[in-house]
Amino acid sequence: MTKLNESKTEFAARVGLTKGRISQLVADGLPVQPDGTIIIAEGLAWMESNLDPARRNKGGTPAPAASGTLSLSEARRMYMVVQVQRARLAYDKERGQVIDAKEAASAVFSRAKAERDAHMAWVSRTAPLLAAETGTDPQATFAALDRFMREHLEHLSDTPVWSLRDAG
Repeated sequence: MTKLNESKTEFAARVGLTKGRISQLVADGLPVQPDGTIIIAEGLAWMESNLDPARRNKGGTPAPAASGTLSLSEARRMYMVVQVQRARLAYDKERGQVIDAKEAASAVFSRAKAERDAHMAWVSRTAPLLAAETGTDPQATFAALDRFMREHLEHLSDTPVWSLRDAG
């Protein structure tokens, strides 16, 4: 079972900070439960949205906008943001909300192949019925229907998914 709350020490380890720094953040408004634990999702969300504005440009000089160098405080801020994002990703992975990209691609490919095969099977089942209903040659009906279905599937394979969503 996935943990929803953590002690300050555990949360500090999760986000790559010290327990003392977490206590400072609690004083700045990091939400804490009455028993002293931190709800992981709330803590990560608070850190992501509040960590930086109160600390910006303290302990260093602001970097000139046009130069490619960072001030020490900006570098620290960026480091903390990355740490929070990593912690959030690890938490989401623990909760089962992150999937492997290769597995997802494999599943999508398998599904597309199954749908293609189902469309082609539909042509085989429908052509004789259509020919009988219209009184045409079954082989010619199958050939025409097969050609149209292959063109349709080719069009679908070349069309980006988002344009199909907008068209329907």
